[in-house]
Formats: sequence, C-alpha cells, structure tokens
Amino acid sequence: MSSDILSSFQLDKDLDSSKTIVVKEINGCDSSFITSCVLGHCVRNKNAVFVLSTHNSLQHYHNVGLKMNYNLQKSIESGLTYFYDAGEELVNSLLENSCQPAQEFWIKIKELLLEMYNKFNSVNVIFDGVSHLFDLQFNMRQVNEICKELIELIRSFNNSYLIFQCNVASDDDFTYILANLLAHKADILAEVESLSSGLSADVSGHLTIKYLSNKYESDNMYNFEIKSSQYLFKLFDRGVKLLAPGTV
Repeated sequence: MSSDILSSFQLDKDLDSSKTIVVKEINGCDSSFITSCVLGHCVRNKNAVFVLSTHNSLQHYHNVGLKMNYNLQKSIESGLTYFYDAGEELVNSLLENSCQPAQEFWIKIKELLLEMYNKFNSVNVIFDGVSHLFDLQFNMRQVNEICKELIELIRSFNNSYLIFQCNVASDDDFTYILANLLAHKADILAEVESLSSGLSADVSGHLTIKYLSNKYESDNMYNFEIKSSQYLFKLFDRGVKLLAPGTV
C-alpha cells in the first residue's frame, strides 16, 4: 500500500534527472512511514539506496519492512542497501569527549556514496532525522553546509533522488529554519502534520505536497504559482493510503 506515496512523490517511474525531496514534520507528526514506503520500493526493484539515519534505527525499519512484505536485512547483505547509523556513531564520539568534526563527517559520507555510485551507477539517499544534527552539537552553518554538499553530489549522479526528513520542533527553533532552507533547494516539499483535533480511527494526519520545481516551468515568467496537492492519510501495518480531503 505504498503506491500512493510513490506516485505522489513521482518516484514510481524512471527519473530523467536527480530529484531532491524535503519532508517536513509539523506538530510532532511522525513521517517515518514515507521512508518505509521508499525503502520498500528500492528493495523490491533492486535499486541502490543509502540510508543516513540519526533518528530511527535499522531494527525499526527492518521490523516495519517485514510487515510491508520486504526484507531490508537481506537487501543490506546483498550490498544494495547501506544503513549508516550516524546517530549512534556521533553519540559515541560525544561520550568519548572526541566530537567528530563536521568536515570529517561529510567526507566519510561522501566516500561511502561514491563507492556505491561507482558500483551501481545510481544511488538514492534518505537522510532520516537531519534536524538531529543540532542535538549532536553541529551548528546551523555546519548542518547547512553538509546538506548543500549532499544535494550537489546527488545532482551529479544519474537518475538518483535525495530525501531529507526534518523533525521540526517549533516555529522559533533551528529545526524550523533548517526545514525552510532545505525547501528552497528542493524539487518537492512534503509537509506531514498531525490532526489538530487529536487522534482519529479513520485518519492519521494531513499530507501536503508542493511541487516546487514546477514554478520554473511556466510560460509566464511572472507566474510563480506553486502546484500542490493536499491529502489525508491513514496508516496501516502494510503501508499507507492517501485520501482526498472531505472523503472521510
């Protein structure tokens, strides 16, 4: 049941060029279901994917994957999927009082990505919890530079996409500023928001998808209207279903 997400993000067909997608969490909503859907698509289609995580663990995504009928661990063993637990590595560095410099962190990621790209000629990247770099003593300038370098690297790859998942704390927080900075560099912005009315048995939350790259494709140079789609979504053990507003 992940086809709705894939088609909305335009990932259900071959890419003509690289694509950057930013997922922005609002009101504490959990967007990890998007990563699970994309991972399932990559595993089933044998597409190389690099998961850089400071948020959820490998065990979390593996368990969710089994419910969604794909085996993430087997894909990792085959080499098509690489799960880099950056959160654990950086926390260990902090506990040992040897903070890893931002440039050193980026160089390691770049080397791993180039190795995968040279092997498969395409590699998709999911950065799960980019906002947590602030919790790991990186400042705004360092985080922005890492993201900028990552975007530029993926744009040099063939038929690859990059997904940033931003855990936003509040409107006056660094996480909110980072999400907006990344949105300016994105082709697609997805805003995932909890229901303002609280929990519901029929709906899990709101999803707004803005196709930012389309604003440059208009014949009218003064028309910068951004195309967007709004959905309600319902989570299930085996995936997610998108619903049109007003249909529930």
